[in-house]
Amino acid sequence: MDLALELDLRRGRRIGLEDALRQAIVAGRLPAGTRLPSSRVLAEELGLGRATVVAAFEQLAIEGYLVAAPGSGTRVASIPALGGHADLAAPERRVLHTDLLPGEPDLGSFPRAQWASTIRRVLTTSGDDLFSYDDPRGRRELRVALAAYVSRARGVHAHPDRIVVVPGYSSAIPLLADAFCALGITRVAVEDPCLPPHARALAAAGQELVPIPVDDGGLRVQDLGDEGAVLCTPTHQYPIGVALAPDRRGALVTWARETGGWVVEDDYDGEFRFDRHPVGALQGLDPSRVIYAGTASKSLAPGLGLAWLVLPPALVEPVVQARRRRRAAVSTIEQAALADFIDTGRLDRHVRRMRSAYRRRRDALLSILVPRYEVIGIAAGLHVTVVTERERELVERATSRSIALLGIGDHVVAEQTRSGLVVGYSRAPAHAFAAALERLAAVVEDA
Repeated sequence: MDLALELDLRRGRRIGLEDALRQAIVAGRLPAGTRLPSSRVLAEELGLGRATVVAAFEQLAIEGYLVAAPGSGTRVASIPALGGHADLAAPERRVLHTDLLPGEPDLGSFPRAQWASTIRRVLTTSGDDLFSYDDPRGRRELRVALAAYVSRARGVHAHPDRIVVVPGYSSAIPLLADAFCALGITRVAVEDPCLPPHARALAAAGQELVPIPVDDGGLRVQDLGDEGAVLCTPTHQYPIGVALAPDRRGALVTWARETGGWVVEDDYDGEFRFDRHPVGALQGLDPSRVIYAGTASKSLAPGLGLAWLVLPPALVEPVVQARRRRRAAVSTIEQAALADFIDTGRLDRHVRRMRSAYRRRRDALLSILVPRYEVIGIAAGLHVTVVTERERELVERATSRSIALLGIGDHVVAEQTRSGLVVGYSRAPAHAFAAALERLAAVVEDA
């Protein structure tokens, strides 16, 4: 391919090439996935030494702008395009993005080879119904596999006929909201703070939100009233990171029984426990009042679009009807692949491997934070919460160093009662995590 670059060599050939490529990527002239010329070809076209080009490629790969893979050359990585023609020549104006946001696993660790072989197997061994319209609850083999998996791994009381497969938990919320409306429920309680898109999805589906504060014991169950349902993260509250206290677990189930309400349990990262035995799902206390929501977004990848609801018998048909109306279909091929992935033990092996990798990342992060701050939510999950009254100041300091961080305030529904940082440690690529910690350490030390 032809590549038009304007080199400013006043600061040296390698830096000039780095700046020119970096500016072209950030401005969007080199979109993500673009394959660059080989180092030999580019060196010849620009009149540079090949070693200079190789060194520039390596530096940009470290910074996350390029991705080099054996056999496929060097390609532009996926980064937010800023547009325009920003002057990135000065070092202080370079956009070196360090992602410590919560919410995603390490996508580079996705088991590509195993998933590819699984896809090949289901394509060659499944019947023609694999390519037909989906059962409104999801494919039978996946629901059977999920029932066995969540029963074994999370202590959920599950039957295949009470499982509905959905495109993701965010897609499940409107389905549940519709089902609640069909039952005459128009007010749903949510944790405050919580993940904002989930609250917005409820409101967009016509439900009135009732924010319930979260403290060190999790959701303040005693503040619940006559709401018809409540969305919560009892095993690892997002974003605070605490587990729902044992007495409140029982109190929440009692509230549901006495009021006829429903509890929606979002077990978004239930597989990742580090310093304690796994906390069983709340649903095990009362499968008739608790809706269990699980997802492959953290254990595998959000791009698969696979999640599931284990429903009380009374809610199965209302949710199925909502799934039909909203056309919340899921790829039948991906469903069959996940069923095979579970049945062959590949999911368990991948989760165990990632649990070890994330624990090492968490420990490295704590070595920077703990000497200076109180850190909570460290026993589980893919993020920690740093307790500090200087939330906005630290977020701004991080932003000035091109570090993406969120504060508790970014998750508040009604009233902010505590301050802190929400630091994810799973999202950054493995090769860039050490550099991300170094930049975070500089922010912490400056403060």
